[in-house]
Amino acid sequence: MSAAAAFLGAGTAAADPVDDVANALTAQLPNSSADIGGLQDLLPNIPGLGSLLRPNGAPGTTRCTSVIQIGDSTSVGVDDASRVPAATDTLSAQYKRVGATTVDLDADGGRSIVEKLNGKPNADDAVAAHLARGERGCWVIAMGVNDAANIAVGSSVDADARIDRIMSQLQGQPVLWPTVTTANPGNPAYNAAAMNSFNNALRRASVRYANLAVYDWAAVAQPSMFVDGIHYTAAGSAERNRRFADALATAFPPGTGATPTLKWVAG
Repeated sequence: MSAAAAFLGAGTAAADPVDDVANALTAQLPNSSADIGGLQDLLPNIPGLGSLLRPNGAPGTTRCTSVIQIGDSTSVGVDDASRVPAATDTLSAQYKRVGATTVDLDADGGRSIVEKLNGKPNADDAVAAHLARGERGCWVIAMGVNDAANIAVGSSVDADARIDRIMSQLQGQPVLWPTVTTANPGNPAYNAAAMNSFNNALRRASVRYANLAVYDWAAVAQPSMFVDGIHYTAAGSAERNRRFADALATAFPPGTGATPTLKWVAG
């Protein structure tokens, strides 16, 4: 089976089971972050650790007037007022709440950074297309869920190389990359250990790239926010939108350049 078989499409109610090869691969992986023990202690220390600047729920503002979010099926529909509890919960509304004036959401079901589903552009292609049109600004790369699953079922392109493909295109531009997470999905390729492995690669990348901040969404996402273990409920999408916006304001407040004030944003 090819690695691309792990993909989930937009609006999928539940993942299709992977074949015996994938099951054999993922059976060797731990099932939760608790199973990976002290792995975090072995990773490099990240300068500028900090929490969201939301004392008493009050958000900060960002220097990012233009925001481009690149995403997979977990971002499809998050800017549609009919798919979140209220119009103020949409992605655009939340980024504008913290100071953005233009928001461009580019999301597609089944998208990964490397593999192409049904010939559609992957995230690497999507970033290149925006840059070719002359678009510049602050980037939120809401990617990694499908990538982690594809690596789990045998892709030869590891998470570090996948992140490098995106970051090499965005030199000199502010980038926020949220960590990825799932909640006991039906497809074993999307297990917690696969997500944690990708998140550890993000931690390493935050040291390599001066313009990269990582928001630890995985640390705050709750099982109740998911509809199928991978995709979010309306309320879950709203909370994710809100926290992504607050994380952007935390990492890139007014008066900063491409280098974030915090490299790893929690909370």
